[in-house]
Amino acid sequence: MRNKILFCLIFLTSLTQANQHSSLEEITIQAFPLSNEISTDLSNNPTPSADSAEVLKRMPGANANGNGPITGIAQYRGMFGDRISVKLDSAPTLTGGPNAMDTPLSYAPSGLLSDLVIYRGVTPVSQAQESIGGHMVAKLNRGSFTQSQELNTSGYAVFQQNNNGQQANTDVQLVNANNQHKISLLGSYNEGDDFSAGDNKTVTGTQYQRERYDLAYGLKTSTNEFLIFAGRHNVANSGTPALAMDIINVNTDMAGLNLSSDLANNSVFSELNLAIAWANVNHGMDNHSLRKQPPMTMKYRHNQADAENLSWSLDTLLPLTAGELKLGIDSNRQSHDSLITNPTNDHFKVKNFVDSERDNLGFFAELNGNHHSWDYQIGYRHNRIELNSSTVGAIGMMGSDMSGMVHIDMDMDMGMGMGMGMGMGMGMDTGMDTGMNNNVCSTMHDCANELANAFNQADRNLNHNTNNLVIKLNRALDKETVLSFDLGVKQRAPSYRETYLWVPLSITGGLADGRNYVGNLNLKPETSREINLGLSKNKANFSIQPQIFYRQIDNYIQGTPSTDSAVNSLSNLMAGSPALAYSNTNAEIYGLDTNWNLSINNQWSADGVVSYVRGKRTDVKDNLYRIAPTNARVSVNYQSAQLPLEISVESIIYARQKHVASYANESQTAGYGIVNLSAKWTVNNALQVHSGINNLFDRYYANHLNSVNRNGGSDIAVGEVIPGMGRTLYVQAKVEF
Repeated sequence: MRNKILFCLIFLTSLTQANQHSSLEEITIQAFPLSNEISTDLSNNPTPSADSAEVLKRMPGANANGNGPITGIAQYRGMFGDRISVKLDSAPTLTGGPNAMDTPLSYAPSGLLSDLVIYRGVTPVSQAQESIGGHMVAKLNRGSFTQSQELNTSGYAVFQQNNNGQQANTDVQLVNANNQHKISLLGSYNEGDDFSAGDNKTVTGTQYQRERYDLAYGLKTSTNEFLIFAGRHNVANSGTPALAMDIINVNTDMAGLNLSSDLANNSVFSELNLAIAWANVNHGMDNHSLRKQPPMTMKYRHNQADAENLSWSLDTLLPLTAGELKLGIDSNRQSHDSLITNPTNDHFKVKNFVDSERDNLGFFAELNGNHHSWDYQIGYRHNRIELNSSTVGAIGMMGSDMSGMVHIDMDMDMGMGMGMGMGMGMGMDTGMDTGMNNNVCSTMHDCANELANAFNQADRNLNHNTNNLVIKLNRALDKETVLSFDLGVKQRAPSYRETYLWVPLSITGGLADGRNYVGNLNLKPETSREINLGLSKNKANFSIQPQIFYRQIDNYIQGTPSTDSAVNSLSNLMAGSPALAYSNTNAEIYGLDTNWNLSINNQWSADGVVSYVRGKRTDVKDNLYRIAPTNARVSVNYQSAQLPLEISVESIIYARQKHVASYANESQTAGYGIVNLSAKWTVNNALQVHSGINNLFDRYYANHLNSVNRNGGSDIAVGEVIPGMGRTLYVQAKVEF
């Protein structure tokens, strides 16, 4: 009851206080398809943050988990990680590392985006293969075709400097186009040092360095539009203080093509769309280059992770009397490898993922139409997911391959690594949780052998069949009001990490709870039954789009205490605590969110976002991990009538989060409020200058979605939630030509 009262108070406060300028958010409600998209326009309003995940905090129901300065993990209505589908334009994004250091949105610097789109409500089956937690699209700003036959060169350059951490971002777009041809070049460079939180505390391990390049060619005819692109993404020496290691490098090559054909003269189909994308990731990380070095060389660790992704999709439209039928097929194949070594000991090697493959082939049909004033969409999707992994092994200090022998570490900060054990003096290999071992191993050798044999002898060739059904209804109650109603059944098959993690390590896909996890070959797909009710009210001077939602999730995958004594023995020596095994549980998530906009007169306006979400385990009495507390973002905006000047005062309010997950030893976090100021001066048609102060009063605060610190050389204690940035002054200039 108190939560409901708190939510009402924050909502009422948001109607009278101060989020970003109203031009940042555009709501689109379409008849066909009923997508109910919300889009944050970044082309005309670049954000001061290099991390695109920060943009999500402006949008209803959305947020970001924080593990590092450019590694924000997208969250929507209490779900994140593998449960959120993220596309870069038409291509599914690939996370190369097992701990989400290269998060999907990290491949899309905010300065290169035209906009970031979230599909509110239940995601249509045509948009993504697995979207149990929602779907997002980051759109690169590759320019547009012109109306003229003459080639025209255009573009922009954005330069930004922040005083806090000396963060600097440079983003450049260059486009040469006419009505048939288009060549675009995008480039971005972002760097920063460790930032300071409120109270002048330095948050060590928050430096970063990233480069992103993209080259594309487009061809447009009367019936076809074609785009081919290639890109390069490089990250070096970037901290992730919430994880056991930092980024040494992420080197990614990307390429693809899109083809759209108008088949209007065809007697059956009206449209054909083809998309193909490829990506290859080379990702290195370690625990000693960017943070306080381990006390012994035996504890030095380097993890090399490599991944490759090939995806394609083909869909077509069949016109009907009262609508259209969309038919499609799509595929997404991923492969992952990961090798842990000690750079001071050539004989230490642990292969924790070897040729781990996940292949998803999907088919869908989506009917859009109208019946008795109701716009409707009925969609069905079937996915076939196949997984496989090769045998694993480890080489210890003696240089021999020892099935079942791993060198164990007692340092709690090591997490992903492995170190020196007690009493053995040689390496040991580990296995995964079988869920059947209730005996205490007599020796570490026996434990490791048991786990290794359980994994290598198990059937690792797995497959899952998932089904998705979505029904969306819209009805215009009057010229200003639209009612929407969504029903859906969504399924997600386990990831390669949840399935094949055979060593108890803190590999959590970015969860960063400090616990060791182990995989489970017997996981079932998650099944979510969803309902979403929305209302869109758009008047001349006021608009509001509230939605309420409820999800019941069967076979929800999360960590539960391991029952395998061998796993727990190894985990206790590595991390000082028993392991959690990826397991099927049950959960529910419900809440409401809204955005609103008020135009007071030609000079004054206000806008805001309010979000409330609650997540619970239903098989036991516990809460879900990393659920955002009730929050509101509101702004008051002024546009001068005499000068090309816009000023905004933004207030951000987060309530206390007391509903925490006991299984993860999650701590409660206090509520807080901060104030941001910003101004935009349009000097002329070619130059805009943005400036602002974030966290005006230098408040020390900790967002509940930030992970705890694991970097021992920081002013922030180990185990303390990583705070937000202190007072930050930024200046940004955008030059268009």
